[in-house]
Amino acid sequence: MKVLIFGGTRFMGNYVSQTLLDAGWEVSIANRGTRDKTPGVTQIVCDRSDRANLDQFKKMEFDYVIDFSAYDSNWVEQASDVFKHRIKRYLFISSGAVYKPSERFPVQEHYPREAAGQHLEYAAQKIRSEELLEKYNREGYFETISCRLPYVLGAHNYEDREEFVLSRLLADRPIVVPDGGKAIHSFIYAGDVATAILKLLQADSYVSGESFNISISDAYTTLGFIDACAKVVNKTPKLYPLNLEQAGLVTARFDLRDLLFPFPQSNGYLDNTKLRKYIGFTPTYGLVEMITQFYNWWSKSGNLAPRKYQREDLALAALGLTN
Repeated sequence: MKVLIFGGTRFMGNYVSQTLLDAGWEVSIANRGTRDKTPGVTQIVCDRSDRANLDQFKKMEFDYVIDFSAYDSNWVEQASDVFKHRIKRYLFISSGAVYKPSERFPVQEHYPREAAGQHLEYAAQKIRSEELLEKYNREGYFETISCRLPYVLGAHNYEDREEFVLSRLLADRPIVVPDGGKAIHSFIYAGDVATAILKLLQADSYVSGESFNISISDAYTTLGFIDACAKVVNKTPKLYPLNLEQAGLVTARFDLRDLLFPFPQSNGYLDNTKLRKYIGFTPTYGLVEMITQFYNWWSKSGNLAPRKYQREDLALAALGLTN
């Protein structure tokens, strides 16, 4: 089988490409050519912000497309024009952020979608992409699947998530806990995402037009995530709760470049029942195992110092602490 992956040269995409290679698939990756080449993978230079770059694919043959990089829904529309009636299945990497805020958990795939909260524009683009692909599936362009992911963890994670908490624990630094640390989060190991994607591509047409949450069965609060990290490194966290509104630190948009904590204070507990029923897939890693896997890789990097953020410094100052 021949698969084209848009994006996918960092972290999770590497897990997916390696899993497909191990299964004997021919893998091509389309990106801007700014990353090192992955051994065994054909790299195709393609800047999706320029529609003309997609014309090269009219001369290429693929069975499947996996789309990691469509942060702009127009890119899905443009790619679909090129691959219409030419591929079997288009698998879109979506997000749990597409769901309307809910007071009922865990959230199932049929729950309503709505762009809201600190991921407003990101969620809006993901929702429109899903809607476009559902339309193309009905019209017979190709089969489609949307994979709604929670926070993805594991070795080689370049986002400051596990590292954020682990680095502060190891440095005996204070950890600011926004609004009581009660927000609920779902997680998944990057390797489990890759296995699920392979199974979804291999599945028969009963998965066509469907959306799937890919997550572990358990969910954790912000405090629960900190506790899991503390267990991995056998440290006692120095926790400092902070009311963001009182401190004047409420933001409309969650920004990984200026963190106070690596997850927003919105709830996201995803139900994975549908995935298990459709393809018989159960994640192999729990939260502590994911963090341990990341720690075993990261601890060998030689750079364990916490990254610095202005927003965190402001929070510490509001608490009368210094960084």
